[in-house]
Amino acid sequence: MSYVCKNLKTILYGYVLLCLLSQFAYAVPVLDVYIGSNYIADPTIVRLESSCNCRLEQNYFNDNGEMLAKIAAGATGYNVIVATSYAVNELVQMGKIQPLDVKRIPNLRYVDPAFMNQSYDPKNKYSVPYAYTPVFLAYNADKMKQLGITPNSWAVVFDPKYLAKLKGKVTMFNSVRNVFAAALLYLGKDPNSTNIKDLEEARDVIDKASPYWAKFDSDSYYRGLLRGDIWISMSYSIDIFKAIADAKASHSPIKIEAMLQKEGDMYELDNMVIPVATPNLNLSYAFINNALLPQSEYELSNVTGSSVPNQTAIKRLDPSIANLEWVYPKNMQKMYVFNDYSPKLRIMLNEMWTEIQMQCHSIH
Repeated sequence: MSYVCKNLKTILYGYVLLCLLSQFAYAVPVLDVYIGSNYIADPTIVRLESSCNCRLEQNYFNDNGEMLAKIAAGATGYNVIVATSYAVNELVQMGKIQPLDVKRIPNLRYVDPAFMNQSYDPKNKYSVPYAYTPVFLAYNADKMKQLGITPNSWAVVFDPKYLAKLKGKVTMFNSVRNVFAAALLYLGKDPNSTNIKDLEEARDVIDKASPYWAKFDSDSYYRGLLRGDIWISMSYSIDIFKAIADAKASHSPIKIEAMLQKEGDMYELDNMVIPVATPNLNLSYAFINNALLPQSEYELSNVTGSSVPNQTAIKRLDPSIANLEWVYPKNMQKMYVFNDYSPKLRIMLNEMWTEIQMQCHSIH
């Protein structure tokens, strides 16, 4: 009987201890960030959690349109949202983010001034640059060589004379802004044009090209490149940086390369913003301040291939990354940030996009 009692006491003690430990774990404040995947380096997370005695939780989105729809529908609980250029303005118009107190962001001094004071947020009242992601064409180097195609122009994915050789081997983003911007650049027009005639011409180009494309895919296109069944893709730099690393690690015979286009390219300048309904303002500023440290920006670029607006961090990078033009473009005059469109124009473009997607293509 005594033996049974002792064992019972041991079990009860263990149960009580487990409950206490669980309560302690839940007592640690949670810092919730709404962000794209693979966009924070692990060492940065460890340092942040240690400095603020918190637990970082990441919620992911694949496209800013998806993020905006979720926020507009009433999603809350985020301390920080990492939103691209035009999305910042839309969040302001929705009344979903709050003005920043720059006195609480001393590490703002490390941000390259060239990336500050953008048209979508003059004087950075609501947003702070985090990183940027060029959009360009990545491709199967051997297949392009066999076909005699140099993907240094958007014509490769819009002109039927090239597409006849590439039918079923091309992916373009499932993103109205990115695809229309590329078509406008191909036509020699402003990629942020609000001229209805320009947009209709871009629509005509897309209509003629899309039957040759395999699918609209912003999420898993790089897997097609890695498998070899896709030969050329509209791409994000961070995805291709990882895909090339994965190909090397697996000793794949497929050689993936990338380049910018002579007409110019877009880049998504992503920014940190604080929701009006942030559950903990101190943690919001702690995240922003930590993310702006040169060490954090160095880790982000070194680990993920993200382009960072921080010269101190860039100088520390290995030349194999710092000299990649599709990560750090040499001519920023040919790189364009997305501007916001009026609600009326957004509706018109979304209607066009829905019609385009109704064609017989897989959508991912």
